[in-house]
Amino acid sequence: MTDIAGLTSSKTVKLQRNEIIETTFISFDRLNPLGKKVKTNSNALALIVGVERYKNTNADALYADRDAKMFKDYASEKLGVTENRIKTLLNDKAEYAEILLTTKDWLRRASKTNKSDIYIFFAGHGLASDDGKNMYLLPYDGRPRLLNDTALMRDRLFREIKEANPRSVTVFLDTCYSGTTRGTDMLVASRPIMIKAKEQSIPDNFTVFSAAAGDQTSKPLEEAKHGMFSYFLMKGMEGDADTNNDNKITARELHTYVEQNVIQQSSGSQTPELQGDKDRVLVQFN
Repeated sequence: MTDIAGLTSSKTVKLQRNEIIETTFISFDRLNPLGKKVKTNSNALALIVGVERYKNTNADALYADRDAKMFKDYASEKLGVTENRIKTLLNDKAEYAEILLTTKDWLRRASKTNKSDIYIFFAGHGLASDDGKNMYLLPYDGRPRLLNDTALMRDRLFREIKEANPRSVTVFLDTCYSGTTRGTDMLVASRPIMIKAKEQSIPDNFTVFSAAAGDQTSKPLEEAKHGMFSYFLMKGMEGDADTNNDNKITARELHTYVEQNVIQQSSGSQTPELQGDKDRVLVQFN
């Protein structure tokens, strides 16, 4: 600026923007098995297994034991299984021999021929054989490099359950068989990056929910501190999956609800699968 005497002056104005850091986050409702009531099914049984930390691998299955603990409440409150007919095996209690013995002994003795409805929930690691033909569930003491000797073959588990001659069997598997984990580790470092498990047939009266396709990873839902599949499975059982509001949830309805939410939250990298009777009613509200 110049005045009448020809003198020039200047003024500098400095504008400073205060940096505002905004954080965005996604939140999910807490799981709540209480609410809508169901009738007790005195002929129902549930075997629930959850393994987060393993004896022979450092690769954790994040939140798997937490999933199993919570599912016990859903077995009671939403599937109608009485608490004295629910067997839960967590972490070091879920050894190979204990799972097998529980299936061969407790499950068979407690089951009633052509009357019992059996529910199996497993959260933890799974692996497929190198050729993809066999699927294994990894118990607490299993060794990923010795699957045939230390892991439970899925088909064998199904055969043992079938020998109890139950009316129906519903299996929920929050695991995958690709060799990847809920975290960032590989179960066997020397294996190929990805093994694709081949689809296997199931017995006639079985309905099987799987967390992911054969070459995918079963992921955690960090915001909820649960497995992604397990969280939406249980949330759906609360009534969210009853899309036609008829107070019952079929296998098809539950799978559709879980599939839509898991695909969305995994950005399309995890697709739950369903085999068996899609019209079977799983949850019947009063």
